[in-house]
Parts: sequence; structure tokens; C-alpha cells
Amino acid sequence: MDNIFDNWRSLLEEYEKNIFSDKKDKRLQDWIQILTDLPSIHSSSVSFNNKVSVFGSWNGNDQQITNKLLLKLLPWRKGPFLIQDIFIDSEWKSDLKWTRFLDLGVNLLDKTILDVGSGNGYYAFRMLEQGAKNIICLEPNLNFYTQFLAINNFFKVDSLRMIPERIENLKFSEHNFDVIFSMGLLYHQKDPSDHLRQLSLHLKSGGTLVIETIVIPPDHNEILTPEGRYANMPNVRFLYTEKGLDKLVEEEGFEIIGSSHPVATTISEQRSTEWMPFRSFESAIQVNNPKLTVENLPAPSRKFLVLKK
Repeated sequence: MDNIFDNWRSLLEEYEKNIFSDKKDKRLQDWIQILTDLPSIHSSSVSFNNKVSVFGSWNGNDQQITNKLLLKLLPWRKGPFLIQDIFIDSEWKSDLKWTRFLDLGVNLLDKTILDVGSGNGYYAFRMLEQGAKNIICLEPNLNFYTQFLAINNFFKVDSLRMIPERIENLKFSEHNFDVIFSMGLLYHQKDPSDHLRQLSLHLKSGGTLVIETIVIPPDHNEILTPEGRYANMPNVRFLYTEKGLDKLVEEEGFEIIGSSHPVATTISEQRSTEWMPFRSFESAIQVNNPKLTVENLPAPSRKFLVLKK
């Protein structure tokens, strides 16, 4: 990864020396063994379109071995990926969300990008298709981080790296990035304003911040704070109306330079699959009224905001 900044380079080097550094989890040895046992694809070609894909030739029963090992990394939330003939049919059809982002016309060509809360890196791989120069992903969930390492075992992309850290735990803040993404994070924050400030600390002057989050109908005025779960999700703390979301970002000194229309989440975009066999969006909404969650709250719609400081 060329021309990356000193503090970030030090952090990347820490995880190059030891992929889990000082992280603790009872599954660490299992994950290390999976990554060690993964075969390679020979003479491979890659594509970063809707199905992030890699093609080439296997040795012997490498495909069966790979399929078995990747299934051990359940649940696969983001995707799809295609590893030769192995189709990772993830819970989210993340290509649909990415298409909505592309409609906003944000320029990623030759940009240095930070993707915060990146999951297994699906969207970051898609950024490469748009000509991004360098991408750093932050993802504290070690299972999703391991998924990224497993996928990149086949793609071997040097300009895309992932670090299993939270942005609020970084000991430095420098205005380094041309574009920062925060997708699906805002509603989990204890303090959404502080989250925006944390992102701003790493954004270059004139840089672009891309927020994707849940919005609710305008009859809730500006904000709804669920008690307990929301759409069967834990730790959903703040749900904004479009008016409330606009007010939040403007109070933090951002100018809205682009936005998408809210799009309702459906069971065709988020659902259970072989690669995510647990309950999904079908268990989050009422059977007879998909506009309401099982908690009798407005069902989620999602919206992009493109911001400049």
C-alpha cells in the first residue's frame, strides 16, 4: 500500500506481523487454522462487479476444501462473492445497496478511502472497480475480519487492507482521507454526533463523507429511541427521520451535497441463506403488515447522505 500515512502504516504493520495482534477470542486458533488451510487459485483473474469474483484453476479437491472452510466462517452477512464455482450467497444482496450509492455519482477515482465498520469488505472491493487508489477498512468484528482475510487470500489485493479496530479507539487523528464511508453504523451509536466528529477528524479538507443509515417516517418528528430491540436488532439507539438526520449532520458542520431517496428494506434484499442460516429480515417485520416491525415500530428504510465539511 503506497503513500499511506505514518500512523496508519504503523497500525497496518502491527497486523502484518500478527494478524490478530493482542485480540482475544476463543475462536482465534480455529480461524488461524482455516486461513492456513485455504488453498490458492492458480492463474487467477478477478472482477469487482456485482459478484466480487475470482477465477482460475484448482488443484485436485481444492474447491471442496475451500467450500468447507469458508462455511466454517458463518454467518456471511455481506456479499455476494464468487470464488471460482463457489457462490457465497450472503444474507444481504449488498450489490443492490452499492447500485444505489453509484447513482449518487461520487467520484472514487484515485481516492484514498477509509471504510468504517466495513464488515467483510464487500463494499471496499467494489470501490476498487471505481478506481480507488488505497482503501483501509476498520472492522472490529473478528469473524468478519477473518472472512476478509479468507477472501483476500484469493484476490491478493495490496491496495485494500483491513484492521480489526474501532475508529473511536484509535490513538491518533489526522485529516488523511479523501472519502470516508460509514454505512449501517449511525443508528448503533451511543452518541451519533460524536460519531460524525470522529469521522471528521480523519477527513481531508474538502473531503467527502458518505453516510448510509436507517430513516423512519416523518410523523415521528425528528428522532425515535427504541426501547429494547428494533427489527430484532440489538443496540439500535437512535432512529432519525429525514428531517432529524439533516439537522444532525448540519449541526456538526456538514453540508449535504447529495442524497438518495429512502428505500424500504425487503425480504428479497435481506434474507436467510445457506451462508447465513439464522433468522433474518423475515423475522423482523410483521407478517400481515411489512411496514411495521415485530416491535410495532416503523419498518426500516435506508438512505444515503453525501456530505462535505
